[in-house]
Amino acid sequence: MTMKTFSCIMAAFILLLNVAKSYSQGNKIVKASGKIVDIRVGDKLRKGGWNLDASVRPDVYDAYVPMEGRFVTFITDIDSIQFNVKPGDYHSFVVLINGKDSAFTAIKGSLDLPRARFSDSYKKVHKGKTFVEIPQVYELMNVVIALTKEGKKDNGMAMKNTPYYADVLHWFDKFSNEPVVMEVNLALENSENYSAIKMDAYAFEFKDGHILQSTVYDRIGFSQTNNIAYMIPKLHEFAEKTRFSDFYTVHQAYYNGLIKNYRDSIGVPEMQKWLKINFPSTRYDSFKIIFSPLVAGNQSATWFDYDNFKEAQAHVNFPFRGKEQSESYSKEALLVVDGNIVFTELNHAFINPESEKPQYANRIQKAFENLGRWNDSQKPAKYYNDAFSSFNEYMNWALVCVRYIDYLPEKEQDKLIKKTENMMVNSRGFLKFAEFDQFVVALYKKRKKGQVVADLYPEIISWFENNKT
Repeated sequence: MTMKTFSCIMAAFILLLNVAKSYSQGNKIVKASGKIVDIRVGDKLRKGGWNLDASVRPDVYDAYVPMEGRFVTFITDIDSIQFNVKPGDYHSFVVLINGKDSAFTAIKGSLDLPRARFSDSYKKVHKGKTFVEIPQVYELMNVVIALTKEGKKDNGMAMKNTPYYADVLHWFDKFSNEPVVMEVNLALENSENYSAIKMDAYAFEFKDGHILQSTVYDRIGFSQTNNIAYMIPKLHEFAEKTRFSDFYTVHQAYYNGLIKNYRDSIGVPEMQKWLKINFPSTRYDSFKIIFSPLVAGNQSATWFDYDNFKEAQAHVNFPFRGKEQSESYSKEALLVVDGNIVFTELNHAFINPESEKPQYANRIQKAFENLGRWNDSQKPAKYYNDAFSSFNEYMNWALVCVRYIDYLPEKEQDKLIKKTENMMVNSRGFLKFAEFDQFVVALYKKRKKGQVVADLYPEIISWFENNKT
């Protein structure tokens, strides 16, 4: 061995020692045999909340915590690590996968802002009331969505068979290549972003010709940040260039007519009364029905509990009737059916909190361990990809049929119940819905005097447990 070769070997050895020393002293090491990690922030555990990725250095987890901080724990299948994280903190560590692959990971602390703040004046105006709205910035975002390549596809994002849609294209289609349209289209290529983009537009309003953040809402959905905040400058530019405010003003009478129909004709007060009776442990101080005549088949719901005030919102379409539907049912039945979409969204504000109660949560989780037994992976049911969203959607539409029992003419109940079951199984892919629905309808019919839907949950969850194989 020459002196030169020996020197090279020694240099390499020293370098390896230094790397090992840096590796062991500069980074805390956590062991894992798999890539799925559970994350606990405070007392909230997210099962499978993180996927280890050794190719990203570092892979940063944003922990949203209050000013005083929270303990954040990463839990692998064989090890764990915990930090007391405050806003602005940055904690780095290495997860060693199978003793060989190093996933450089970090936790970044960010301030968890409340989604809403309800002032005393807001509470005074809204307490005990229901509001139906087509808000201006919300409609502006729906116009942009309708102009995107994704929005023009047959995917349920935009309602296309109306004169209003034709008006939108006549006024705006020549602006389809504007920057904000391109930006929204890029986001919509992941269809799961649609609801977040649409809903978060409600957190902005026009004031003195400018699009400003709402004084009430930071964001509407359950995300940690507002999904369209970064788009606002381009959205404002689009509104100015297209004279959107003029379009909105021209169509104000049309909007008001739809709002009146929603408010007065499809039984919203009866729905709210029915839900309050059947879920007595859940209460809201105010309700909002927020919609656009451009929204088609994608609905969503959200609810807030801040400043000793609870508000539920349904983000929905307008129940335009087809000719075939109008000719098939009585006027009384049609009004009940018209209310199905807003009922199913208001419904979530009651059934979701019920399913999360400690006496039910673990049972639901276990009953839905094998989602393939419940949901067709080739149909829309695939998007309900966890135990609670699946259970709640089964319950959601079963309660549509239960409501039929209370409000539909008796001679039309079976026909519309069967139609709902067919839609849920064959169109949406909830494989066992028909069997479940028949069980729930029968259970509701034979309930004891004084029993409400919430009282039936133990038997309902038992049905899922007994039919999970």
